[in-house]
Amino acid sequence: MKLFRTLVIGVIFALAVSVYVYQSRLDQEILSLNPDEVNRSFTLGPDQHVDRIAIHDAVKNTKIVLERAEEGWWVESPVSYPADSRTVEGLVMAARFAASQTRLRAEKDWTEYGLDKPGLELRVETRAKREGVLIFGDASPVGKALYARWTGERGYILVPPEIKSVFNLSVYGLREKAIFQTPPAEMVKVYVEMGPNAYEWKKEGGRWFWMEPIEKFGREIAEDRMQLIFKGLAGLNVMEFLDDNQKSDAELGFFIIHDKIKITHHSGEEEIFHFGNEVPLKNSYYGKMEKNGVVVMVDRMKIIQFLDLMKALELDSADRTVSSHAEA
Repeated sequence: MKLFRTLVIGVIFALAVSVYVYQSRLDQEILSLNPDEVNRSFTLGPDQHVDRIAIHDAVKNTKIVLERAEEGWWVESPVSYPADSRTVEGLVMAARFAASQTRLRAEKDWTEYGLDKPGLELRVETRAKREGVLIFGDASPVGKALYARWTGERGYILVPPEIKSVFNLSVYGLREKAIFQTPPAEMVKVYVEMGPNAYEWKKEGGRWFWMEPIEKFGREIAEDRMQLIFKGLAGLNVMEFLDDNQKSDAELGFFIIHDKIKITHHSGEEEIFHFGNEVPLKNSYYGKMEKNGVVVMVDRMKIIQFLDLMKALELDSADRTVSSHAEA
């Protein structure tokens, strides 16, 4: 179900991107043919950087706050966690699209447009500290569109229903779900410890070498095999965040000696992910990133597939011994 929602969101974002690009190209022409009927007070051009987004859903009684950080977007509330920056940029693009729409004169009271008590409110703040608040109302009786309005303006706009759907996201949908953030090109060591098996590879001179198991020590691993490892790591994603976890490390299966994966960045910084007990009813395993301590669930089948890959690589004869190899 979550995969289906992710696919739907991806389609919506793709639509928003294509619509926005098309709109940007014709913006001046459209305004000349269909000028604003009332003045607009809020604009969000390509040169205006959005640094903060707040989404308030009055129906669900939820509020999500996102802020741009030096390393990318961050979910600030209701949890503090890295955001999926590509997803958030999709929100920014949708907001720019809404800000570019023609302002139409309101001939009735806001109640008639469903804009007196909006169910969804979007608040964006630019780097220059300019703030705009977009609210969504009822469906228009003509065409497939919704009434919407930038508060403080006398007019309203019409937007496709998909634009509202873009902002109707859960916290899970906005959080970064990839376990490892280090790009493969910036990795210099990969260490995997699962059960009685340990595997390690080290990059030296642009090539990757086996460090463990000892039978493989010093052998160069083929580039295509190393790419399989990177692909396996990328497939380990968070299935569920357990922000309200009350269990101890012992109850979750995080002991002194347990399964883990450690990625070393060329700067020396490490990403260490610990695996805990199996959760049969969820077909998953507990997991925890050492850096932030957030407990999550990871798909059991993804872990089994990754372990199978490790075993297959151990038996693989594609790697070769070289006279100059990496040292531990």
